Amino acid sequence: MPGSDVVPPVSRYTAEFELTTSSAVSELSEADLVRFCSGIFPKELAQDRFVNEARFGLSRVLRVLPAVDPSSVKILEVGAGSCMLSAYLASKRLQVTAVEPLGPEFGFFLELQRRVLNFCQGEGIELKLVRGTGEELNSPGQFDVAFTINALEHMRDPLRTIDNMYDSLTPGGIALVHCPNYTMPFDSHFNILLVTRSKPINEWLYQSKISRYPNVWNELNFVRYSEVRRHLTNRRVNFSFDRSIMREMVARLIDDPVFAERMPPVIYAVGMMLCHTGLVRALSYVPARFQSPMEVRIKKDGDPSLGMPSA
Repeated sequence: MPGSDVVPPVSRYTAEFELTTSSAVSELSEADLVRFCSGIFPKELAQDRFVNEARFGLSRVLRVLPAVDPSSVKILEVGAGSCMLSAYLASKRLQVTAVEPLGPEFGFFLELQRRVLNFCQGEGIELKLVRGTGEELNSPGQFDVAFTINALEHMRDPLRTIDNMYDSLTPGGIALVHCPNYTMPFDSHFNILLVTRSKPINEWLYQSKISRYPNVWNELNFVRYSEVRRHLTNRRVNFSFDRSIMREMVARLIDDPVFAERMPPVIYAVGMMLCHTGLVRALSYVPARFQSPMEVRIKKDGDPSLGMPSA
């Protein structure tokens, strides 16, 4: 893989990170992740949003980790950003590789990532960092779990990235892909209602918002459910979309104040209404095509050609 670096372990390990590998997965928790991050960013409220996103990523990854053997699990995160989540998993003595090119559109992650990696080195946490893109990933049959959380839409070729993640899996391995579904015309990065999929039209309509982060806007890819499903079906792999994801995102408005604060008032109001009336449960009946964000799990069978698609 391109640009591979290893954050080297040192001789000392603090007592709080002394965990046996066999118990590593069972000891993972969102609360423990927050405690871990507090060692990197003590009393820094400015980092709450990034810690919160790492918490959310862990909540998704925990659903696929129990399916693998914790004594030898190898994990790949594609689009690792600040590397908080990968570092936390590595702190539990899991074998973790984080892929993150950190282009100019996300330069603000550089300092965060530097502090995370320095912390790992100081605490003897071994984390492999690859300075590359998901499209460049070339690690066939190396990982038991590969995941990308809210990063696929920032990649130039999302479908190629999914292919590379799938190819990186060992037989029986699972790839988890979580990202916005632009079938629903809303972009959460800028909190705007999209008018068609035309970037020039939307850039003209929302120029004041987009001008604040033009690099982020330029590299956004409006990936849709139909494109992902068609691609996976054509590859004849075993996959399934989570139809409870939108219900869980609405419920998150109540449980996660940091997340709720980022939402537009109208989205928050509708979400609160759905939760308080109990109608939020009905969101599980919304077809996967219209669930946003979308989340798909892809399992690599012993013979990938035998995989059957799921709706």
